[in-house]
Amino acid sequence: MPTGWPGSPFNVSCNMENGGGWTVFQRRTDGSTSFYQNWTAYKEGFGDSRNLWLGNEKLHYLTNQRNYKLRFDITTSSGSAKYAEYTKFQIESESSNYTMNKLGSRSGNTGDQLSYNKGQQFSTHDRDNDGCVSFNCAEKHRSGWWHSDSWCSSCNSNSYCYNFQYSSKCKSTCTTENLNGVYNGGNGEMIFSHYHTYCNVQFVEMKIRPSS
Repeated sequence: MPTGWPGSPFNVSCNMENGGGWTVFQRRTDGSTSFYQNWTAYKEGFGDSRNLWLGNEKLHYLTNQRNYKLRFDITTSSGSAKYAEYTKFQIESESSNYTMNKLGSRSGNTGDQLSYNKGQQFSTHDRDNDGCVSFNCAEKHRSGWWHSDSWCSSCNSNSYCYNFQYSSKCKSTCTTENLNGVYNGGNGEMIFSHYHTYCNVQFVEMKIRPSS
């Protein structure tokens, strides 16, 4: 029950590895739960123990109690374990569309592509907050996420997992980190980390803990 939380206490999934004390707010292990959900679902949370999104409202209250850090672990399509850990992580309230307003320095080996999502508002297919005038990034990437508009006007022909078909001649992308995309267990597209380096990850878990 986070400080200031207006509702009833809620259960969370914990991870006691890598120093322990991690509160898990996202997990993907298989394709049984769709992450192509609407604004209300991402706000309130959805899923089960295998595949979950805790909920943006809970994530906001949790990360505004004190200083929090973020870690995510992935298992690549080839079975390699990778991780990234950020010294700061904070999500603003719904009135600011759950903007990721803090993301600290990174350690780890997945690449630093989440830094492009810092300062971005959360978007879903029914609530377009990405700033891209060409299309709805959440719809194109099939996920609720802090989609960036840094590359949404790009046009290329590469068939990497972070690209989608924009027109008959162009493929484009909104983000280079999309851990809520369509899960295909290493055989499909749309769930990826660090551009096309780690495409179609088999497992991902995102979690937070107090940094001090």
